[in-house]
Amino acid sequence: MKRKLFIGSSKEGLTHAQKLKEIIESELHEWIDCTIWSDGEIFGLNNSTLHSLVQASRKFDYGILVASKDDITKYRKTTVITPRDNVMFEMGMFLGSLGLTRAFMLVEEDCKLPTDYNGITVPYFNSMVEGSIDIAINQIIQAIRSSRNSFNIKPVPSAALALGYFESFIQKLAKKRLNEDIPFSLEILLPVNISDIDTTVKLHKRNNPSIEISIDENGSRPIVHQHTNSEHNYWDIPTNLQTLNSLMNLIIPSSEIGVNPEKQDWIEQEIRNFKGTLEVLINQCEACKGFVTVSKL
Repeated sequence: MKRKLFIGSSKEGLTHAQKLKEIIESELHEWIDCTIWSDGEIFGLNNSTLHSLVQASRKFDYGILVASKDDITKYRKTTVITPRDNVMFEMGMFLGSLGLTRAFMLVEEDCKLPTDYNGITVPYFNSMVEGSIDIAINQIIQAIRSSRNSFNIKPVPSAALALGYFESFIQKLAKKRLNEDIPFSLEILLPVNISDIDTTVKLHKRNNPSIEISIDENGSRPIVHQHTNSEHNYWDIPTNLQTLNSLMNLIIPSSEIGVNPEKQDWIEQEIRNFKGTLEVLINQCEACKGFVTVSKL
């Protein structure tokens, strides 16, 4: 479940964008998947450019815009070299959606940026100096690496759902077994289809014989599924992801029968966020590490 990174540029800056993609994929291929605006995945048929960009700003985890020396602009009686205006517009969109720690700009030297960038450190490169762009790209890579173990809370609170699920269920079970000095294993399974999770639970239970037991052993919630042939091996499918599906239906109501690609992309991004948040929380919990795993069905 790699995180998605969008790379935007002008047509004139496409060579720099391709270089950026090449280096990032070389350095971060284990957990980052790059898409350039020119790859044909962003701008769909019968969609306006603005609509496609709004979708992209929602479903990507990172965004990088290449500001190259494309235009000559008259600015307060002075002639300056500026990036293409659509590049700056797109940068604003990704900043608004992803924040300062996940949206970056790679800037060619002598490009005049808006005054809003005064005092803000951005990586510059000189296209005439060999290795200059590699150094600038490396600065962005370091910034991206620093956010690997954190996840962004978007308008749909997948990270908040993960936190509630962890505290009320996973951590509670792990600490109880630790106090009882009982080794255990718990497999958290994330469904691909979150529109009917109850059916997914029933099907998995049919294929993996198990019984439901109370963590507190008094019949109260939370309940965990225990494999019938192994007393302390458990599994669970987070039913609170149904809330995510309900929220998606409110934000992007169905306008036709069938799969809504925009909604599906967003759901997949939020499930990645849910999974990543859980893994961070599990890794920080000494009672959980080595006993709890998270995977997709």
